[in-house]
Amino acid sequence: MKLSVILTAALALATLPFAQAQTELQTQPNVATPLPASPAMPTQAPLLSEQPVRYHASTLSIEAGWGAPYGWGLSYAYLVAPNLDLNAGLGIGVGGKIGVGLRYYLQPQRELSPYLGLNLARTGRLDNVEIELNQERAVYSMAPSGVLHLRGGLRWQPGRLGMLASFGYGVRFTGNPISYQPGPTPSPELQNVVKAISPGGLEISLGLAINLGPR
Repeated sequence: MKLSVILTAALALATLPFAQAQTELQTQPNVATPLPASPAMPTQAPLLSEQPVRYHASTLSIEAGWGAPYGWGLSYAYLVAPNLDLNAGLGIGVGGKIGVGLRYYLQPQRELSPYLGLNLARTGRLDNVEIELNQERAVYSMAPSGVLHLRGGLRWQPGRLGMLASFGYGVRFTGNPISYQPGPTPSPELQNVVKAISPGGLEISLGLAINLGPR
């Protein structure tokens, strides 16, 4: 009887470490089985309004064309808002030209942006200009004029250098500046030529836009 009790106790003690190891093995995580990966959140492209503007705070422009506010000249623009600049310039055309204006860009975050503009320009005086058309001669003078330019166009700015293409119309608000020297009245054809080169009217111009300094 004592022998059987001793054998039973010894067997119980022998199986105790194995049972404890089995319990620990069941409670430990299985490192061989990978945990399910959390799905990657898709990255959303920034909205157009959140993208940086392509224009620097200051821009120098060299402009040329027919009927442009500053004629063949230079202008400086300062960006007062991400899509609005104020500009001033001077140049030569039918007399000297000087003025101020503004441009509102519709999509300044893109390389190519449409814009709407408004300019006030003053042209200088011309005295005793001779003109000849079909063997008809006349001498005229042109008083200083004020012109309101309504404009629109495109600005392409891939980097520091860009281009401006502008179209518009100039409305003269200071009356007719043309006067002819006493003599025979010029023909309608000659008068139309003088009117065509006087301030105001259709504008078609191009410009080189140079970003200055940092953004």
